Amino acid sequence: MSIEALVDISTTLGFILGACWIIFVFYLKSKWLRYVEDILEDGRRWFSLNIFLAGHGVLHYGTIFFSKFHAKRYGMADKRKLVPIYVQRLFIFSLCLCLLSGVLMFASPGIIHFFMISS
Repeated sequence: MSIEALVDISTTLGFILGACWIIFVFYLKSKWLRYVEDILEDGRRWFSLNIFLAGHGVLHYGTIFFSKFHAKRYGMADKRKLVPIYVQRLFIFSLCLCLLSGVLMFASPGIIHFFMISS
């Protein structure tokens, strides 16, 4: 299998995972985002206003649940313990899904460029 075929497969997989992430953001927005905002933001609902802000909010809360450093940075270290673990895992999964799709989509052309120059 050639490098071009591998890059095409990984880029396509990145787009598919990106579409899955968008669908997952719709699910989190409809089911869990307001609940998390009520706990972490004391009822201020910035991220659940529309789908564009929901995508940003899902990634924001994903980093808060994933990293103690970010939770302390935003002053939510104690509040994040009030959110159930399975809800935290949904947001962390969404963060990982978005990062993986981004790496697959945007690193693949760089890989082919690197191999085309070196050969």
